[in-house]
Amino acid sequence: MTMFCTLPHVRLAAVHACLPPGEISILDELEYYGGNRKKVDRLRKAIGVETRRVCPQGVTASDLCFQAASELLDGNGIDREGIDALLFLSQTPDYQMPATACVLQHRLGLSQACAAMDLSQGCSGYVYGLWMAGSLIASGACASVLLLVGDAFPPRNPANRVVSPIFGESGTATLLVHDASVPPMPFSLGTDGSGHELIALPAGRARRPLSLDRQRDAELYEDIVDADGNPWRMLQPYMNGRKISDFSLQLVPAHLKDFMARCHVRQEQIDGLFLHQANAQIVEYVTELAGFSQDMIWSETFSRYGNLACASIPVAICDRFGQSRHDDELLLLCGFGVGLSWASCLVRATDLRVGAISDYQGKIPENAAAEYFQHWRNIFEGKEK
Repeated sequence: MTMFCTLPHVRLAAVHACLPPGEISILDELEYYGGNRKKVDRLRKAIGVETRRVCPQGVTASDLCFQAASELLDGNGIDREGIDALLFLSQTPDYQMPATACVLQHRLGLSQACAAMDLSQGCSGYVYGLWMAGSLIASGACASVLLLVGDAFPPRNPANRVVSPIFGESGTATLLVHDASVPPMPFSLGTDGSGHELIALPAGRARRPLSLDRQRDAELYEDIVDADGNPWRMLQPYMNGRKISDFSLQLVPAHLKDFMARCHVRQEQIDGLFLHQANAQIVEYVTELAGFSQDMIWSETFSRYGNLACASIPVAICDRFGQSRHDDELLLLCGFGVGLSWASCLVRATDLRVGAISDYQGKIPENAAAEYFQHWRNIFEGKEK
């Protein structure tokens, strides 16, 4: 069972995406496959893994979202004073406190009357974010909501062949506005927290925080090697790939069929299907099992940029459509993964402005870690206000 609702008077107005310029090809990492090119080629064919985008040190998901939001606002002539709320959805915020959304409100020059808050969600996060933003509009609380979605994970051991070659990094911006002329936007969302350990970052927060005892924290930096030789650490993302694949193929197709039935919409009425880009194989199988033709789905984003977690759907929209405007197209969006959680929505594109994917153009500090530490040392010592 999943929650189902429709939100009236909500229009998806614009979507933009920004990616870091750094690119890593799986062919650059042959050493971690014992130099076996045939093994790598089999992996490329099986799940579509090719290249991924990664941030340089000192660049975060909020930096990528800041550029995407700036391009969206400037490119569409949006009055920054008119944004009623800013939502930043990410598993990798800049800080545990304050909310990164507050930092972005200031950086973007939005009004102090703009509400700002962080949301934490993974692979289903974009649809969850649309639901939260749409709910603010449908309730009458807001007329315009800026949704920023992105992730940039901490460095991973390249010898781990489960997560290291898969996950990429990105930042996106989506504008939702009140529009009494558009049809209601239906949503369906679900959760199964019994699978919360299947994709997790085990340490670093309240359940196992960093302590004041360096010796005690040494265990967090220990490599724990699995039966296949993959090293894992408590401060890095963990994923049980087999069980996540089983979850995706067993639950998501049935969820999509149920959602379509509740919406009284047939597969042939859908103009574009955008699934979370877990990997090309999962996207292909979910599409087939849900009864859609393969020409409806866009799966190139994973091969080009990697699994972009919460931002994979908006990046896929920008990747497929590029710089364009869309009217009277019915788009089905579905995210699934971390939590475990899943969510779908139907969007009737009405004057939807999509931006081409842009490469990050911001400053990349040469000594980011040292500069950041010195900045906070100065604050502690009262040398900076």
